[in-house]
Amino acid sequence: MSLDDFPRVPLLFGPSPIHPLPRLSEALGGGVEIWAKREDCNSGIAFGGNKVRKLEYLVAEALEQGCDTLVSVGGVQSNHTRQVTGVARHLGLGAVTVQEGWVDWPESSYEKVGNIQLTRILGGDIRMDPAGFDIGIRDSWHRALESVEAAGGKPYAIPAGASDHPLGGMGFANWAREVAVQEALHDVFFDHVIVCTVTGSTHAGMIAGF
Repeated sequence: MSLDDFPRVPLLFGPSPIHPLPRLSEALGGGVEIWAKREDCNSGIAFGGNKVRKLEYLVAEALEQGCDTLVSVGGVQSNHTRQVTGVARHLGLGAVTVQEGWVDWPESSYEKVGNIQLTRILGGDIRMDPAGFDIGIRDSWHRALESVEAAGGKPYAIPAGASDHPLGGMGFANWAREVAVQEALHDVFFDHVIVCTVTGSTHAGMIAGF
């Protein structure tokens, strides 16, 4: 079975751009050639980001199951919940997100600006929860799912970072395939990939894809 056998809803412009960073390479001594793959430029939905790529596979399953609301969880300033809400609204679905206090940030504006403000503007139904950092499944998330069902809807559960999910790594397995094509196009071989990891499926998908 190949990646092409899995249902996918196209949400990206196409392969995300890739380009060298010569000044950074020089600043680090010139002994390494650094390139960037621009996941920040990958989509016109909710300012893009790595979760949009993951959601291409998850929302395909949500639509196949007849779900009408995406339900997920993240920190107050979660990029993930912003992208879940943006994708949901793009597809005509509802979005309920549980926003937890993953970061101890004392400024009063922290819960009003940035990603959480964009999530509200996009039409998301936000449920604030003071719980600290934990990527596990919590009661607050179950309550959000149950509230959608109680209102007559059909929720689709997306864990934090779209990670603890059978399809969570698919987007970045596909990313690895993109990189292989771009390596050939630019006549370059990347021997290391540096990526930020929190919930894990970006990293896991890359490993599986390569």
